[in-house]
Amino acid sequence: MRRGLMVGLWVAATSLTACGPERLEKTEADLAAAVAAALTRGDTATVRFYTEVPFAFDHFYLAAPGTSGETINAALQNVDWTPEMSRGIETATDFHLIVFETSGTLIPARLPKSVADVAPELTGRLWGPTDGVFSVRRSASGGTMLMALPAPPVSAPSGL
Repeated sequence: MRRGLMVGLWVAATSLTACGPERLEKTEADLAAAVAAALTRGDTATVRFYTEVPFAFDHFYLAAPGTSGETINAALQNVDWTPEMSRGIETATDFHLIVFETSGTLIPARLPKSVADVAPELTGRLWGPTDGVFSVRRSASGGTMLMALPAPPVSAPSGL
């Protein structure tokens, strides 16, 4: 089984060289489906980007609407960044941009606010694959929000 998983990851990673519209649509659809599924789980609602996108990645950048391409490029420090990868985030009001990087290849994906808004403290930084785990909650206005997971409770010292 482990061999099958490794082969699957290799196939996903090698297929990134053909990162066309189909790959982006699948990534965006997978993220939307993951958010919807998380909402049905209630209190345990989390989204783990590393299990939801159809490829392995080294890290990703989460950009808020209005973020400049230069800001994203500076954070990624990748020479392959092109202005088209911003997918209109500079003037957007209706989506967040997630730029995944895997072995130097950049894969930008939109996360429409109609699927989930993102808490401001989560944007504007790089996330590692295992750090990209977010709580999914309904906001006071009834929309869906990706939020930071609550910190684990601090336990009292024992042995006193």
